[in-house]
Amino acid sequence: MRRELRDTHARNLRDARFALSVLLGLSILSNLVLSIGFADNETTTVLVPAVAGPVWEVGDGWAGQRYLEDAGRTAAATLLTLTPENANYARAAAARLSHASARGAIEAWLAAEAERMSRRDLASAFYPSSVIADPSTLEVEVRGELATWMGREETSRTQKTYRLAFRMEGGRLGLLRFEDLGESS
Repeated sequence: MRRELRDTHARNLRDARFALSVLLGLSILSNLVLSIGFADNETTTVLVPAVAGPVWEVGDGWAGQRYLEDAGRTAAATLLTLTPENANYARAAAARLSHASARGAIEAWLAAEAERMSRRDLASAFYPSSVIADPSTLEVEVRGELATWMGREETSRTQKTYRLAFRMEGGRLGLLRFEDLGESS
């Protein structure tokens, strides 16, 4: 009697294992068929920008004229358009724009500038008017108008020129230096 129960129990286990093995095999087979089917039906969507214009050219140790101009304009506007409310955003953006070797110095300058502006309730905005890029040296000169407000009152509006030096490393352009060249005419 005991032996029959054991044999019955062993047969039930064997049948259950067999059923699970068959299910696993069918599952693997259906996954394989679906994978092959989806691999053949993969679609690619190409999004074409709405605006046409020159393309950016970037290599391992160089950057094209247009790319440098756009990077210089963006960096200057980001670093010089500063309010107490956007100081944290500007600091985070400066960290993304900066080369690793200059990140600390640029962030320290930006933090000091934000602190000074916060104490005096100042805000500034930079409006670029011309950008001259030199791909051979990876330097950009940005000219434009720097407007400053104290509270809600505009205190100055001057034409300024800034020089930005970049370094290309691993296909990534990073800001090395940001120099104020003074007022321009």
